[in-house]
Amino acid sequence: MARNTYNPKSAKSILKHGEALLGQSLRQLHPNAIIFGGKGGLGTSVEKFHYGYEPNSEAEPDFVEAGLELKCTPLKLLKDKSMAAKERLVLNIINYIDEAQKSFDNSSFWHKNKFLLLMFYLHESGVNPVDMIFKLIRTWKFPKEDLKIITDDWNTIHSKILRGKAHELTEGDTLYLAACMKGSKANAELRVQPYSDELAQQRAYSLKQGYINKIILQSFFDEGIQHQLRITPKRVEILKKKYSSEKVVKSTRSYKPQETFEQLIERRMKPCFGKTVKQIERKTHVEFNIGAKDLAYNICRAILKVKTKNIQEFENAGITLKSVVLEAKRNSIKESMSFPYIRFVDIVNQEWENSEWYRLLSSKFLFTVFRKSPDGDKRNMKLIKVFFWNMSYSDLLVAKELWEDTKQKVMIGDYNNFITTKTHKICHVRPHGTKNQTVLTPQGDRVQPKCFWLNNDYILNIVTNNIEDGGY
Repeated sequence: MARNTYNPKSAKSILKHGEALLGQSLRQLHPNAIIFGGKGGLGTSVEKFHYGYEPNSEAEPDFVEAGLELKCTPLKLLKDKSMAAKERLVLNIINYIDEAQKSFDNSSFWHKNKFLLLMFYLHESGVNPVDMIFKLIRTWKFPKEDLKIITDDWNTIHSKILRGKAHELTEGDTLYLAACMKGSKANAELRVQPYSDELAQQRAYSLKQGYINKIILQSFFDEGIQHQLRITPKRVEILKKKYSSEKVVKSTRSYKPQETFEQLIERRMKPCFGKTVKQIERKTHVEFNIGAKDLAYNICRAILKVKTKNIQEFENAGITLKSVVLEAKRNSIKESMSFPYIRFVDIVNQEWENSEWYRLLSSKFLFTVFRKSPDGDKRNMKLIKVFFWNMSYSDLLVAKELWEDTKQKVMIGDYNNFITTKTHKICHVRPHGTKNQTVLTPQGDRVQPKCFWLNNDYILNIVTNNIEDGGY
């Protein structure tokens, strides 16, 4: 299709032209189409073959006159054949030197990405990207409530750059907008930064996977948007609970001046610090299932006055909520913190930066800290503190050592000599669950499942550093 089949000054015209690809691959519409470069090359190919122009410089949106940035991003097929975001959406590379001189309104992120043309295609392993089918094509502007969080996220990233800490950036620093690693290997691309002689890993702005899933779900239910998304009725209900859930912040007027989302949550939770579960029940008029695994989440929902099963901002940001219970009379905990089973068949084909363990550790955590009651009654245990936390870059590097050791042992079929809590200062690997459970290995046999765990003394150190005066 030639360039003159759309108006480059009109976002509506550009979108309509893009919708010609819906249900088709780029090569079906343009038989001479080829892929350019590696990951991200499909977007370049769409620009060249479908829109008929040579890709422009990084500093400007792809369609400069319309202020519109084109992004192609993959969907994955789930076990029930539903479609969901395969990964985060990577945006533009951060130039630390230039960005240090900017405010949000004239930042490279906002200049380039305030108005997006999103083209979702179904990823198929081993298939050339130009042969993958587009399932959703739409434009996206950030809603006001989301933009507040995204602005705060940008300020968090910017603050680290200004303090000469660009080398310590992690995706867990922020909620919706992240600074993700950009490059084939962790140290393959290093960049200079202001206010420090230390080189920093190349990073790009990105929208987190949970936020992209929110866009997909909203598109699925918006009758005005054309799509070929396939989501089963059961999956629709799951997604409704996750992403159509109630928001904590109904309006940006909910914030106090200069207050972030994390600060708002902690402010609203604070009146219940020092109260027992029983007292919180009376205060919120909600009765809790005291034996439920998600008791801590349910208590948070009740205090925050969220009636749906999930908190929308938590789902959008991929926040991991973890409960910690201190002993009745001292600051100690018995248990380490477990994570989902290690998928042995997957870990052998992963690199650290795209591993499930890295994704979990580089997320934002919300710790809910309780203190046991001397009588052992869970309704008499007290909520001490709620706080957000994310793992530091230096600790992520230590956790990476454990992950690499685990991968190597899985590759040679050694499932009995993983690193233990006695030999690693942050985390370890051990079984979780009953002995009669088994999982598949790359060697084709089945073994007892294992999990990554964060050591209890590591967790205790995090908690004690965040509770005042030893807790209630």
